[in-house]
Amino acid sequence: MRLRPHHALCIQKFTGHGYDDRFTEHMTEICETLQKFHETQVNIIYGCDELCAVCPHNRAGKCATLEKVEAMDAAVAEALGVEAGDALPWRELAARAREGVFETDRFKKICGSCEWFDLCRTTKI
Repeated sequence: MRLRPHHALCIQKFTGHGYDDRFTEHMTEICETLQKFHETQVNIIYGCDELCAVCPHNRAGKCATLEKVEAMDAAVAEALGVEAGDALPWRELAARAREGVFETDRFKKICGSCEWFDLCRTTKI
């Protein structure tokens, strides 16, 4: 599965809310797959990934909020010690996200400007 770095956070905090019904259904499927299959290999990429496939911000393979998500990706990649081209099991990527972002003050710094932050900060993993 191809994921951009900041989606390692979004997947763990997802509560069934999304941009629209199509996106929410797709996100639910991905989250359920990763929850069930912890060893799923995740390939770190920059640019549109599996979650972006049906995102309403996806404009012909390019994110309409590119500047914001690129900044989030860079900060998350640094916090997790990953870079584009890395491949690791979902369980490891998820653990790095919990330890490197959610359990630190980086969470607000990285995600504070996201429209979903208030929902995510109150969601338990």
